[in-house]
Amino acid sequence: MQDTDTTTSPAQSPVDDATYDLLQALTSKLEAIEAYQMYAEDDDEGIFEELAQDERRHAERLYDALRRRLGSAQ
Repeated sequence: MQDTDTTTSPAQSPVDDATYDLLQALTSKLEAIEAYQMYAEDDDEGIFEELAQDERRHAERLYDALRRRLGSAQ
């Protein structure tokens, strides 16, 4: 996001918004996978393992998109 307030404008980021969004979303997915893996240790129904698998699939899609984005930036 671009801040239009010049009195508090942050330093220019070396990463554009779209790349930042991919990085943040991927980070969130990776953190969710880690949490679900911990929760799965106490889960008799397999709900958290199922959720972790979904998150892994999403993380892979985000990682692929990030790699494409970074590859096109060269």
